[in-house]
Amino acid sequence: MKASNSSCQVLVVDTSEESHTSIARYVKGRGVVVMAAPDPSAALAAIERAVPDVVITDLFLPDGAGLALTREIRSRHESCPVIVMATDAPESVVVQALRDGAVDYLHKPIAEEELAHALYRARNLLPGNLADLSGVRRSEHRLIVDSDPIHVPGVISWLMKTTASMLSEMQRLHLRGALQELLINAVEHGNLEIPYQEKEQALAKGEYETLLAQRLGQSRLKNRHVTIHVFYVKEAKSLLYRIADEGAGFQWRSILNQSQGASRTEAVNGRGIFLTRSLFQNLSYNDQGNEVTLTIPLG
Repeated sequence: MKASNSSCQVLVVDTSEESHTSIARYVKGRGVVVMAAPDPSAALAAIERAVPDVVITDLFLPDGAGLALTREIRSRHESCPVIVMATDAPESVVVQALRDGAVDYLHKPIAEEELAHALYRARNLLPGNLADLSGVRRSEHRLIVDSDPIHVPGVISWLMKTTASMLSEMQRLHLRGALQELLINAVEHGNLEIPYQEKEQALAKGEYETLLAQRLGQSRLKNRHVTIHVFYVKEAKSLLYRIADEGAGFQWRSILNQSQGASRTEAVNGRGIFLTRSLFQNLSYNDQGNEVTLTIPLG
């Protein structure tokens, strides 16, 4: 395996520390950063935090959780390749793992060269950095997402993996926070018409899920969607995220004025705007207030 100009983050999921140690030893000095998780719960939490480039998981985690984890990752983070590993796994189990979305299988104990080839194949499945891709002047992605907050984490992970690889680590961290605020606002406050105060009261009473179910059960609201456009324009040296909901919009001008004082933002619906503006100055809304555009200058 040759060293790469950009580091590759690999999450290893195994109850055995020996697996973590041996994989880390094999890739040392080769542009690969290894993270460790002992179980699926910790693995999913790590994926949400760090968006690894590749996941390597043991098939025979307790209660057969390796297969379930593979399916969950492919469902929630489709662009993240999963490599499965096991000691003498039956062929039927390996085939099932591949059908469930795994891209490769490694026999334990893992040989260094087999690991190198598996990681090389997995990394070639990843989207490249558009800024470095010869001949590409512009790219565009368009997603249409259902109005349920449960979908937001997976959508953000996909966006980070597919569209934000050219950004610095700090920019990616800020972008993840901004997308979280803007998408939740579009879903809850826009499409589902949940005011900030009503959400806070429901959370305080432990009734947030009930509130969501009520809104999603209304025929007027349940079929609304959030549309996400992402544009990369090489000549403009910019990456643009445009998020539109199907709600009535809001008085964003007055909230922007209020959000100049941080002490008031917790009491108004503009908390998400304030947080996003604190990270990215290039934030704009359409007149109606149901479409927001975030522009990130590039180098």
